[in-house]
Amino acid sequence: MKPNLKTVMPILLAGLLISGCATRQLKNFKEAAAQNNWQEIAGAEVDCKADDQACNQLHLLKGDACYRLAKQNADTVKNYQCAAEQLELGIRQTPDWTAAEAAVGKRAQYFENWCESLRLLRSEQTSTATAVPYNQKLLGCAREFLQAPGDLKPAATFFLHNAELATIRFQIDATGSCQALKQLQQNEAQAALQAAQSRYADHHRRLLNDIAGIKASIPGCP
Repeated sequence: MKPNLKTVMPILLAGLLISGCATRQLKNFKEAAAQNNWQEIAGAEVDCKADDQACNQLHLLKGDACYRLAKQNADTVKNYQCAAEQLELGIRQTPDWTAAEAAVGKRAQYFENWCESLRLLRSEQTSTATAVPYNQKLLGCAREFLQAPGDLKPAATFFLHNAELATIRFQIDATGSCQALKQLQQNEAQAALQAAQSRYADHHRRLLNDIAGIKASIPGCP
């Protein structure tokens, strides 16, 4: 059966229009980023479908813009939420990081900012019930981050052990928590040693102190 051109042509044209829209928006985002105009990027709706050629880059760039605004203390919770959502979408939609890194920067940096956004969103929660989902996402982010190439392993191990400590705190009990804390303390001591010359050295030192403090609060936990 021959295809019905009256049906096929509108579909093809729609696909080209969507692709063209994504390409134009990507150009606009890059121009705004070159001018440090993060508000323009963060305020824009990403107009693409997941399989559009530029869609992953649009999400990564919007996530980056929201993250930068949050770091400037501009509507912090809203922008960290935007950063976490957009960076995750951009990472998920990027099958070829070689091409993406040439266009929008290093994969490891996007993972770091995604994990940091989740960590800080978790800290903004006022109850365990609302904090747990962010911590679960942080665990997933950190585990993926550890597998990503780059020189940011000290960051990845910090996020992983930070999330593991929070998991223990959320369900703390005198018996199982003591053993879990001992193992985490051992793992983190090794990670802190490896991170000693990195910009995450202080993060690891504080995390080790937090682990020791919580461990000491459990009766009979040496």
